[in-house]
Amino acid sequence: MKIDWQSDHALCAWIDGQQVAMLDISQEADDVTVNMLFVKPPFRRRGIGRALLQQLLLCHPQAGLVCSDPRLRALLGKA
Repeated sequence: MKIDWQSDHALCAWIDGQQVAMLDISQEADDVTVNMLFVKPPFRRRGIGRALLQQLLLCHPQAGLVCSDPRLRALLGKA
């Protein structure tokens, strides 16, 4: 799996040249908001969403500090 930024607000996951997931964020100053996390149905439950969120935290550690969604907090290990 390859994870790469497609722009400053879209982090994508690729498997065998096929885009299988995307994490869309908004950033204003030091604030980062996750707008959407989508994994194509055949690729779900494989840790791809978690890998995208972990990559987001490597680039923007502050994103995990104010996470209010319990599902995302569980993925981030902050539940």
